[in-house]
Amino acid sequence: MSMSNRRSRKGYLLLEVVVSIAVVAIGLAVILRSFTSSLRASKIAQEYFDASLALQETLCGFEEKEKLEGGVAAGETAGEVTGTPYSLETKITRIGDLDPLNEVSAVIYWKNRDRNEKIEIGTYLKNK
Repeated sequence: MSMSNRRSRKGYLLLEVVVSIAVVAIGLAVILRSFTSSLRASKIAQEYFDASLALQETLCGFEEKEKLEGGVAAGETAGEVTGTPYSLETKITRIGDLDPLNEVSAVIYWKNRDRNEKIEIGTYLKNK
């Protein structure tokens, strides 16, 4: 084998190594990006879970009352949705004059970075 053949062959191997390193680097970049996206999605899911849990606790509090007073109540509460303060708005509407059935709705609002988020739950409760 001549000397020029050996040099061109060594250069070809170096090119293979550089290309394989580039392919591995691109693969790692894609994996890292998908990992950060899944972490962000997990955080958003946790916020929605915490907010729905706060709404469920609010509705359970209404179920324990003997008589529900109609009207709208809104304002900041002491709770937090994954570290973010939220505001809670509840609305109780009496369905009929003779029937003790009430329509109850609750909405929770919180801020997620640059977006405003909300969840609303509605149900019917009967006065005891």
